[in-house]
Amino acid sequence: MKARVLTTQLAAASALVVSGIFCWSSAVYADAGADFPKPSYNDKGEMIRPDLSYREWVYVGTPLTPNDLNPPEAPFPEFHNVYIHPSDFDHYKRTGQFPDGTVLIKELVLVGSNTAVSGKGYFMGEFTGLEATVKDSERFPDEPGNWAYFTFGHSYPLADSAAAFPAAACNACHEASAADDFVFTQYYPVLRAAKGVTSGRSMNEDDPAFESMASGMAAAMGIIFQPTAETADVASAVPTDKDELFRYLKSGAYKEFAAQESGQHATRGPHTNIGWPVRVFLDPVLDGSLAAGNAAHPLGSSAVKEMYDDDGDLQGWAVMVKTEQDSAGGGGWFWYEVTSTRSGDDPVATGNGVPLCFGCHFIGRDFVLTDYPLR
Repeated sequence: MKARVLTTQLAAASALVVSGIFCWSSAVYADAGADFPKPSYNDKGEMIRPDLSYREWVYVGTPLTPNDLNPPEAPFPEFHNVYIHPSDFDHYKRTGQFPDGTVLIKELVLVGSNTAVSGKGYFMGEFTGLEATVKDSERFPDEPGNWAYFTFGHSYPLADSAAAFPAAACNACHEASAADDFVFTQYYPVLRAAKGVTSGRSMNEDDPAFESMASGMAAAMGIIFQPTAETADVASAVPTDKDELFRYLKSGAYKEFAAQESGQHATRGPHTNIGWPVRVFLDPVLDGSLAAGNAAHPLGSSAVKEMYDDDGDLQGWAVMVKTEQDSAGGGGWFWYEVTSTRSGDDPVATGNGVPLCFGCHFIGRDFVLTDYPLR
């Protein structure tokens, strides 16, 4: 069931504005990337969303792990178009190493039709998201390998800027299973060929190393479901004890909240499956805080999200409750998700500071992503 929550995780163009809100570095490079700017950051340290010039960078490849080959749900079911900055590719060709400052862009595209005049297959649909990876020893000295990961969302409109994910949300998987300096070069023949035919690792299910790699990746991914902070007792409309919370959700008591969306709508996040219906309910504390335009929400702020399948049948719930005054990068919020309406014994996540949860919510107003006023 955890695979459902991994769906799409870890999404457009921006204008160049004098204020610097949408400004990428205008530095001139003497090498192969002279015509292409590299990313810059706002005064909060967030990466600013790139303009579309990355589509003219060196195209690396397009991995695809579709749902029907990874039942019941693939962790990353979209096409992932990957581009590397030309100057970084040039350096990689010459030295076999990703230089400090390397930028990789990943543009997510939905699977569209399964048939075309050429036959059956997987054909691209609409753009749905944008992510970036940067190697920067000066800006990210404490991150493993100095790599940091960013997402501007998995549906349009994309965020104007994005903070780096906590290392546990992305880096652990790359560290455990990527072939070359935290980059999955084993799946990109363009990179393997550029470095030399002996570089990287390429394997299939029959390779003896495949099971080891797969188990290592699973172990690394498992970290992102685990809480990283203690859950403090707090007066809130929604309980935080796992068993009490499931009973509360089953009872439907949250439906008494005055602030609730008028009906189901397509999700923009990774709950159940991207595009499947959800419905959000806000407790009075969080509703009042959002109405006031607060930058930080008070203790006890709570939200419940009903999650449905493609037929509109309830599949489970996602919950967030603020249990500390200081949000502490997501550690001050309690996170919960269960993909069953029959049993709460095996929630996907429960506890404070769950990286999978706060990693996505990082770009919200004090971690709250729900559009407000509710519709």
